[in-house]
Amino acid sequence: MSANASRQARMCSPSLDVTMQEVMHTLRTIDCEHEIDLDRVEKSAITEELKQDITAKLRTAYRERRQPYVDLLNRLWMQQCGQSAVA
Repeated sequence: MSANASRQARMCSPSLDVTMQEVMHTLRTIDCEHEIDLDRVEKSAITEELKQDITAKLRTAYRERRQPYVDLLNRLWMQQCGQSAVA
């Protein structure tokens, strides 16, 4: 697909672009919050064993929280690709 066709598809689907931007913003927020949580654990005065346990739980929660947004972004991207093929 040409760059021009890609631009035209994006112009035809501004609401899709906005939605994708919002989802990406949410993912960045989740990533930042996760990094802050990990940093707090690392700097805390608890035992290494407890740090490892808490970190593992944080990572699991992070993946579970993030995955629906990753899936949504992939669906939106596929929608946009489908629109690009039509444009």
